[in-house]
Amino acid sequence: MDLDPTLMKSTNSTTSLRSFSANTNAMNPATARLSRRLLIFQEARNPSNMSEIVYLPVNKLGLPICGPGPELPSILELPLRILRAFTEIFNQPKYKGWAVLAAGPYHDTSEEGKYYAVVLEQTHSHSREEAVS
Repeated sequence: MDLDPTLMKSTNSTTSLRSFSANTNAMNPATARLSRRLLIFQEARNPSNMSEIVYLPVNKLGLPICGPGPELPSILELPLRILRAFTEIFNQPKYKGWAVLAAGPYHDTSEEGKYYAVVLEQTHSHSREEAVS
């Protein structure tokens, strides 16, 4: 993954990351309020029905994303069985107010199995109780 050059600090620069973030938010306040999160799902067999495949969240709360985030393909490039599963998952009430921006395979060389990464974006501000949990 490439580092965002705007977040790198040269030795001649006196601008801190904190002031850069504050300046960025001041320039575009609409995007400052929106939140994005990265969720990882593992493909696994359902223990109750071994012929059924389920997608289990690896990080239930997701990771907050600052900056452009990871480059993932359109969710439409996923196989139909995964689209069906993600449709069921993200239509649950706990994901109300969140939209899927991108999704794709996630390659983890330290673990066996198939993983998928999903980037969610908050579509409107809402109370903390309604946040992804």
